[in-house]
Amino acid sequence: MRAGGGVSRRYARALGDVAAERGILEPVGRDLHAIAGLFKQNREAASFFANPGIPLADKRRVLQSLAERAEVQPLSASFLGLILEKRRLPDLPEIVLAYEELTDERLNRAKATVTSATPLPEPTMEGLRTRLGMAIGKEVYLETRVDSEIMGGVVAQVGSTIYDGSLRTQLRRMREQLLKG
Repeated sequence: MRAGGGVSRRYARALGDVAAERGILEPVGRDLHAIAGLFKQNREAASFFANPGIPLADKRRVLQSLAERAEVQPLSASFLGLILEKRRLPDLPEIVLAYEELTDERLNRAKATVTSATPLPEPTMEGLRTRLGMAIGKEVYLETRVDSEIMGGVVAQVGSTIYDGSLRTQLRRMREQLLKG
């Protein structure tokens, strides 16, 4: 699944090109993620930057202060200043998603979202990571979620492909087969 619109992807690609050149692709990604998370958690900060009545110079000062406190890479701080100037700061969540996808493409890796009824032990997660990696031919990193509704087993999603080994789905299939006769 591709994130963001064309403009967000273009910003993400341009930043990724420079970050890769400098060897800081992943640190810049962490920086963007941290700042986007801050805006998501702090509605006042998001409102401040979205308010057209606040002068751009004030927004620039506050953004610079946030970047300094978060100890982001100089490239990340410059990029945040650029998207502020271009009035694209509200697009930061989309840019972060696009940057993450582009970074994964560059590094031949993929994110798998794994949902289980209870938290999985590390050996099980490592086994899943290995098997999914072999299935798709990429290095896989896991994002885990817990959802008691699946009752047991796991559901793994890599891109648009879903591997559903949940007890809920197995029971539903069994029910359908019994109803068919």
